[in-house]
Amino acid sequence: MAVLLFRAHTFGELFTATVTLRPGNTASAADAVQRAARERGEPAPQVAGLTPREPATLARVLWLDGNPDDNLYETVALEQLGRFVTKTTSIGSAVRYLGELDFAVVITGRSGLGLIKEMRAAGLAQPVLVYTQNAAQLTVLGAQAVIDHPDELVRAVNAQLS
Repeated sequence: MAVLLFRAHTFGELFTATVTLRPGNTASAADAVQRAARERGEPAPQVAGLTPREPATLARVLWLDGNPDDNLYETVALEQLGRFVTKTTSIGSAVRYLGELDFAVVITGRSGLGLIKEMRAAGLAQPVLVYTQNAAQLTVLGAQAVIDHPDELVRAVNAQLS
């Protein structure tokens, strides 16, 4: 079931939609998280608690990464849970996207330091989640979390949207 409400206040707010997730969506998301962990050479995580409560509000997520295909399964998991993931490979385009569209969360990797600085300088306050290893210093500079496991990433995105 989907409910679609049309709003045309700005280009970034064309519509709001709420969907009801089915078991197939949540199972596919859990499978994608486990595949992401295996791709990274990690043991498959337990995926209990990854799914948002039904109905799920759709949300845009911006993901800045120099190698976006490295996060294929994580992207699949987020999209199965009603998150529209837009990927970009440069800080400049990320800041442009953020200025033009309504993103609920930003995910980045090591380039997060430059992105956080540019966002704050431009007055952009979206929460930033850093998905990489050994980058705890980014929380001091404004990242909401530094995450290094696929299941933690999906949980952190859902937590920011609840």
